Amino acid sequence: FAAMAEASSSGDTGQCFVQPKREILQIFDLNKWVHSKAYGDYMKLLHDLNDSVKGMRTTDDIQIPGPMLDIIHMLEPLRKWITEHPPEDMGSQRYGNKAFRRWHEQFQRSVGDLILPILPDDKKGSVVELAPYLLDAFGNATRIDYGSGHEASFMIFILCLYKIGVLNPEDHKLIVLRFFNMYLRICRELQTAYKLEPAGSRGVHAIDDYQFLPFLLGSSQMIGNRRFPVESYTKKDTCEENAHVSLFFDAVAFIYKTKTGPFYEHSNQLWNISAVPNWEKVNGGMFKMYEAEVLRKFPVVQHLVFGSLFDISKREDAPSDPLVRTVD
Repeated sequence: FAAMAEASSSGDTGQCFVQPKREILQIFDLNKWVHSKAYGDYMKLLHDLNDSVKGMRTTDDIQIPGPMLDIIHMLEPLRKWITEHPPEDMGSQRYGNKAFRRWHEQFQRSVGDLILPILPDDKKGSVVELAPYLLDAFGNATRIDYGSGHEASFMIFILCLYKIGVLNPEDHKLIVLRFFNMYLRICRELQTAYKLEPAGSRGVHAIDDYQFLPFLLGSSQMIGNRRFPVESYTKKDTCEENAHVSLFFDAVAFIYKTKTGPFYEHSNQLWNISAVPNWEKVNGGMFKMYEAEVLRKFPVVQHLVFGSLFDISKREDAPSDPLVRTVD
């Protein structure tokens, strides 16, 4: 990545981009992370994106400016590479098709070519920081797994695009309903084609085997929707017929496609959430659950990397209480 940045930084305006590195090396580093500028920026973006799609259907007509179209379509080659690297015969093996490693090698070779065209000339050097987040967003090639930490990495990639001015607040709706939606679809194709192992808790314990954010952002889309009360997503036909309405229904429809047996058994947390009285409360609860079960869990965030755009240094409004205490 350093060579990539050097080769592309001739037009930079003097901003210094650095190779991001790990900072959450032990459980006590969760304090540093939760108190960091990066954490504050991430949560603010998530709230802003969430608010931008409140009450919106996924298929609502949105004007897409040319530069934004380039960003949305930058992920298309990833889908094509699945065809170029077909899954191997796994016999009776349930997870982990090794052809995913070849797909990921192609991704690694090409990541700079995907990112550089969407960057202005004076920000080409930022590829050194952007590339690791995009590369980590689609799963781990060694473990052949995918989970909410990889999903967070994609959201950090988006955050960094805002930080360098490639994205602006008026892009929020497009980012959620077009760009993030395309990301979800490609991830599901990868999960299906290469049988990626769920990284971390399965849906019996967490909200889903692989992802969290479509449920959070998708519950915001459902706010004010009188046609679909909260419990309606526990009906398979309702979800499948209305997957286009919200990212939430779309995510549950994918669960119905990939799992068998009673919903309350394979998706117990989602089953419990269906008893919440309205979508506003579901959405608020999703934020609390996301922080507790994803952002503040060491096994999930230990692989995150930090640089000048996603900054580990302490923010001014950081809470004074530590998240993790030492034992006296």
